[in-house]
Amino acid sequence: MVERKGCSAADVQRAAIELFEGNRVAAEHWLHREVVGLGGKRPIDVMERDPQQVMDLIGRLEHGVFT
Repeated sequence: MVERKGCSAADVQRAAIELFEGNRVAAEHWLHREVVGLGGKRPIDVMERDPQQVMDLIGRLEHGVFT
């Protein structure tokens, strides 16, 4: 499950890999693509300023919430 307090960019990367069932290549690809759930921004860019925002998105995706 995704940690909710004091997460770091490393935490986001681990959560993204988990989201993609251990597929690091798919996780890295997703982190570098613009995503609707972040207003068209790339997760890699958003997590530099606000890693929690990306963690929240990953949590929603894990639970099947379309964003």
